[in-house]
Amino acid sequence: MTHILDIKAAKSNPSKFFAAPKDVLMHPGLSREAKIDILRSWEVDARLMSVAEEENMTDGERSHLGAVVSALIALDDERKRPDTETGTGPGKSGGN
Repeated sequence: MTHILDIKAAKSNPSKFFAAPKDVLMHPGLSREAKIDILRSWEVDARLMSVAEEENMTDGERSHLGAVVSALIALDDERKRPDTETGTGPGKSGGN
C-alpha cells in the first residue's frame, strides 16, 4: 500500500512529515511548486527557531535553516538548468 502525502498538512508542519529538508527534494510525488511551498513554510519555522535558539528558548531542538535554504537554492538551480522545461539554454536566442 502506498502512503499518500497530505500536502496541506505537510506545508503546515513539514518536520512532522520529513526528517530533513533534503527529504522534501527527494520525494517523488511532489511537484516543484509543492516542494517550494513546503520548504518556504519550513524556512519560516526554522527562522523562528533560530531566534529562539539565540534567546536560549529551545528544548534542544535545532533549526534546519541552513539545510532549508540549501534545498531552496537547489530547486532554483534545477530550474535554471538548460535541460529543464523551458528548453532555452544560454545564448543570444531566447524568449524575451
